[in-house]
Amino acid sequence: MKVIGKRLALGLASVALAGGGLAAAPTADAATGAAQVSAAYSSTTCTTVYYKNNALLFQQLVPNHNLAYGDYGDYCVKLLQKGIDEYYGGTPLAVDGNFGPQTESWVKKFQNDSPCSQSVDGQAGPNTNSCLEYLTGAYGPIYP
Repeated sequence: MKVIGKRLALGLASVALAGGGLAAAPTADAATGAAQVSAAYSSTTCTTVYYKNNALLFQQLVPNHNLAYGDYGDYCVKLLQKGIDEYYGGTPLAVDGNFGPQTESWVKKFQNDSPCSQSVDGQAGPNTNSCLEYLTGAYGPIYP
């Protein structure tokens, strides 16, 4: 099963890499320019740290900041959107890096459906993000 294989690979990667933060540097998206990004976040990278969610066995990679309604042009939001799309089998959620009402609605649905997220508030904090990482590998390193 695809998700179980990812969980095993991510768990092993978490054990092997435990101890420090990791920055993922994906390719820039032509639709999102750097001018649209707040000074604190990037449209081309998502800086991650390890976080231990008490509902999960291993530390998971999560963005180093909370993702919430109003975040605009943030690559971490893009990864969140891709992860939610993968979890729900290709939802119509736009993967644009903008945390608007549709993203908030899907985050709430994910939080409600996934007990490891631990609360339903529409914000993607470390518990929600670690749960999404565990289930889909949304923020983890990409392996060939």
